Amino acid sequence: MTVAKTMNAINKGVHLFGAVLFTYSLYYYYTYVNIPAHLNPLDEAVGGKFKYLTFCNLVIQTFFYLFAVFIDQIAVYLCSTITSEFLKSCKHNFFAIFAFPLSMFIAVSFWPLWFTDKTLVMPMHYDIYFPTWLNHVTHAHIFIFAILEMITTYRIYPSRTIGLSSFIAFKVVYLIWINYIFYKSGMWVYPILAKLNLPLRVMFFTGTFLYAPFTYLVGEHINNVYWGANHSIKSKKLKDEKNA
Repeated sequence: MTVAKTMNAINKGVHLFGAVLFTYSLYYYYTYVNIPAHLNPLDEAVGGKFKYLTFCNLVIQTFFYLFAVFIDQIAVYLCSTITSEFLKSCKHNFFAIFAFPLSMFIAVSFWPLWFTDKTLVMPMHYDIYFPTWLNHVTHAHIFIFAILEMITTYRIYPSRTIGLSSFIAFKVVYLIWINYIFYKSGMWVYPILAKLNLPLRVMFFTGTFLYAPFTYLVGEHINNVYWGANHSIKSKKLKDEKNA
């Protein structure tokens, strides 16, 4: 088996394992992580679980890996070459614009705060209803799988204008969303926001907003540098994908 075929097989395995893991985790999160209102009234406030970026990201990761499995196992056999290539392009763009930067943003933002004081990112008593394995899936495994996806298949990144503007637009919408939730409920989605005064809160929002594009650029850099240093693997990989 050639190196390119081996990488292709590993990549399909990442997709399948990721699809199973994230689908089950999303189901468990949505179905069983229900905190009584007297412990955390925020959980029942406007937006439901979609107020949490962690949950939204899990939805995005689940969609990506299920879509990737569909392309790996079904589309390549049932669709025309043109359609199959279009779907692969959509998959790569979705990963580049949303799946990778969001997973990195969450993993890198969450764990330093968690180890400093976990009540800054997770309400008191939340971990009683939010099992440890789910905490690791939603805040660590999402980035581990993103790295595995990055190093097992090459992708041509979209233009930086399209990619960055799309991701920044998503972040702007989310910032507006959590401020709307505060306006309607009087509660901040993340406990750290309640502990900051207005100037510090503005600085926090500004900092996270400026950090977000960096995660997109890191993904683009890793893709270009890693695969740029593996020209033979890249060319064989692209040839195998066209022949698949």
